[in-house]
Amino acid sequence: MQTYPIYLNNLSRQTVVVIGGGSVALRKVKGLLEVGASVTLISPKITQALEKLSQTVSLRLIQRDYHPGDLRGAFLVIAATDDPRVNQAVWDEAQQENCLINVVDDPAHCNFIIPAQVRHGDFSIAVSTGGASPALARRLREQLESDFGPEYGALTALMRELRPILLSSYPPGKARLVAALRLVDSDLIKILKQEGYAQARCFALHMLEAGTINE
Repeated sequence: MQTYPIYLNNLSRQTVVVIGGGSVALRKVKGLLEVGASVTLISPKITQALEKLSQTVSLRLIQRDYHPGDLRGAFLVIAATDDPRVNQAVWDEAQQENCLINVVDDPAHCNFIIPAQVRHGDFSIAVSTGGASPALARRLREQLESDFGPEYGALTALMRELRPILLSSYPPGKARLVAALRLVDSDLIKILKQEGYAQARCFALHMLEAGTINE
């Protein structure tokens, strides 16, 4: 299956619907909430974890069976039930409504798939096998998690903070790119791991102010 990788943004402004109330639905809902999505969950039965989650975050629960018409106005839909007939009905309506839809563990009934992810803040790496082997994607994710720890989330945040300085100090083009890459290739990761964000920030600002980034 050929896929085109893409990251969705501003899901809080869209209608996101999850059909199903089990452990799989819980994982999908958690992932959506982590990126700021407002989720409507439809299922006659839900896990205790989902019920608890709905009491603390922006998760709307509708505790009943899926009905045709539930996807009206939806942008993104995940069908995570163990009933093939329900999943098929959700798929059919999603096609009529032009929704993005993922039917869990059924690549033929998906127009998007959810990759295995390593995420630390705004830093993320997505791994996909196009639905061919979720087990392989999981193992690769576990390997990447050991190689790219929380310090990469901190590095991403620091580079975001430094970006206005880079934009104002260097003209567009190669010079700006080289300056940014020299920051990334410096000892920032090591300092973040051993000494923390504040020290890494001081180190980066010193590089910028001292002009060593141009050397």
